[in-house]
Amino acid sequence: MTGFRAFLADDRGTATIEFVFFVPIVILIFLASIESSYYMVRHVMLERSVDIVVRDIRLGNLDYLKGQSQYAQHDTLKELICETSLLNAGQTCKDSLKIWMQTVSTADFAMNPPPRFCVDRLENVDPATDPGPGVDEFKLGDDNEIMLMRICLKEEPMFPTTVVGAGLVAGGEEDGSYALVSTSIFVNEPG
Repeated sequence: MTGFRAFLADDRGTATIEFVFFVPIVILIFLASIESSYYMVRHVMLERSVDIVVRDIRLGNLDYLKGQSQYAQHDTLKELICETSLLNAGQTCKDSLKIWMQTVSTADFAMNPPPRFCVDRLENVDPATDPGPGVDEFKLGDDNEIMLMRICLKEEPMFPTTVVGAGLVAGGEEDGSYALVSTSIFVNEPG
């Protein structure tokens, strides 16, 4: 019994025990704050780059695209969005980005909701045989047309094992990523 009392009375190592209990919690909070901050920065940068490209479309600065094929138009817009985004550049951005753009009917202002879609990374796509987006998925529109544009960019969390990273992946895609979605409505100015 005296050995047990001596064990309970011994206060050596108490700071180590507190350290072991609290440091993992502090590290988890720190990593979760980094993850959520990076998520917000990614989304803001996507919104910024979409705004810049939409402004160019709206003002007619990209009218040269109308002479290209639909696949080339889609690819060029993806490239422009990726170039203006400061965080995501290069081929990975283009491979992770999908654009859905359609006109809004001015007769009844009915907007067909865009389908829930993003790039499917699990699907093998051959660029040589990929026809690109269909007419129901992508159209630049003419002068004075109201356009609805939706962009989906897939990203992967920095720390997928933290609370925020695991939450993003759990509510995200099957391939372990999450989707950043940006929606914009604009009118093509008369040219």
